Amino acid sequence: MFAELYIENLALIEKTSLIWQPGLNVLSGETGAGKSMLLDAVSMLLGSRAGKEQVRRGAERCRVQGVFLPPFSAALRQKLAEFGLDEAADEDEMILSREVAAAGRSTCRINMQPVPLAVLKTVGRLLINIHGQSEHVSLLEPEKQLHLLDSFGGEAITAQRQVVAEAYHSWQQAAKQLAKIKQETSDDAERRRFLQFQIEELEAAKICPGETDELKKEAAGLESVQQRSGHAGRAYGALYAGKNAALSSLSEAVDELEELKRIDESVEPLQTRLQGLYYELEDAAVELRDYREAIVDDPERLEEINSRLFALKVLGKKYNADEQRLLEILEENKQELDRRENRDDYIADLTAQEQKLAAVYQQAAAILHEQRAKAGEDLAAKITAELKYLQMSKAQFAVDLLPKAPSADGGEEVQFMISPNPGEEMKPVARIASGGEMSRIMLAIKVILASLDEVPTLIFDEIDTGLGGRALGSVAEKLVEVARSTQAICVTHAPVLAAYADNNLLVEKHEQEGRTVTTVQELAGEAKVMEIGRMLAGDKVTDTTRRQAEELIEAGQKIRQDMI
Repeated sequence: MFAELYIENLALIEKTSLIWQPGLNVLSGETGAGKSMLLDAVSMLLGSRAGKEQVRRGAERCRVQGVFLPPFSAALRQKLAEFGLDEAADEDEMILSREVAAAGRSTCRINMQPVPLAVLKTVGRLLINIHGQSEHVSLLEPEKQLHLLDSFGGEAITAQRQVVAEAYHSWQQAAKQLAKIKQETSDDAERRRFLQFQIEELEAAKICPGETDELKKEAAGLESVQQRSGHAGRAYGALYAGKNAALSSLSEAVDELEELKRIDESVEPLQTRLQGLYYELEDAAVELRDYREAIVDDPERLEEINSRLFALKVLGKKYNADEQRLLEILEENKQELDRRENRDDYIADLTAQEQKLAAVYQQAAAILHEQRAKAGEDLAAKITAELKYLQMSKAQFAVDLLPKAPSADGGEEVQFMISPNPGEEMKPVARIASGGEMSRIMLAIKVILASLDEVPTLIFDEIDTGLGGRALGSVAEKLVEVARSTQAICVTHAPVLAAYADNNLLVEKHEQEGRTVTTVQELAGEAKVMEIGRMLAGDKVTDTTRRQAEELIEAGQKIRQDMI
């Protein structure tokens, strides 16, 4: 959820902070007060173009910052992981920020970590959709439309997409192998001789897996014979040899305690302990002696090992490969030589396999196409009905499936089509010119797909443009409906939309210390009534206007209550 928007030194805005609430948020204010600047700030946060002309006069830089609260969608988490920003999705909040210096340089950050503009744009588009007079309308992208149609189609399409993807990858793997073999020329005697030479050379080396490590370990042991023998001998001598050896001294101590025990029986436990220590130390001395005697100095074996390691090193350098890779090269060369010597058989087998896998893919893609076509008809009927409710009574919506090259997601792309008026041909939704029509179309689509689209915040820019009467009431009701599952933000001049809002924000422009500034104020209670009264009657808000405003607010409350 979009929780807060902070703006500093952007055009007429010196410094302001907007707190967004769940549900329907409405921005209102006089024409020219600065509502469009607030949307410009959000657009900057989503990666749109930002130039030095947007920096407030006299300021060094402007800054826009957005605070977003979890839960975050699976699609967003996946993108954050791809960008190495996994931790951002696990924080209590995610902060997107962008600064534009008066010199023109732009800096982007996610949770204080600098990121490229493209990353900010990708992440932003998974957090907010702006519908209306903006380029951030992801619902118009073919890839997004395909995703929404498949989501609308439910688990059956999701499962079939997986089948299609697996069939496609298997088919493409076989096709690549076949293409590779066909590219190999028939006159390849030189290549076969080369492969045969490498095979013979590598087989002659008789490389064993893990051999290098084992040889190095053995060589290290042989190279340390003198050191190990010396240490073991001196340790053994300290325990066993000479008058001052530990065992000799301990033996004397045991004998003395034996005599002492005859006089004082209380030392018997101590004498017993020392006797035990003597036997244990004697065993350790025997083990040391055996260890030293087992050390064998074998210079011939060491020379043999070093020669073998050198040979493996030379071979590895020649092939630019370690021991494991040398074994892999040997196996690959054998397979390639076999393939070249039996080319026709390989081509025949792979051709048959590739054709079989292509047929499997085509069959799976055909099933997916049928499922999408049925889902498209259902989706189009529901959106058309929503458009009629939104006073586009003659509009017809359709979902076209256009053929495209086979891919992991099937053999077609999706295009949302619309005919706003009778007699007009169907055109892609993206080519609809009217901002009011576009916003209502997006609203109708969103009503149907609100639970499927993972973008949590929608912004509708002047969705009331060109509307009046019943159409405005219908749009307001639909916005309330959408806002039950998705946070909605609406910029409007329509009092009915403002009256139905859960959170009202007033944008005002006034003079301060000789300069024009734009501020934002949260409205509630009487302030909300007065603002809606202004929207109804201008500056002359009468008792009658106030009652009308109160009635609109009560109507909005009733609609929200009825939807619970």
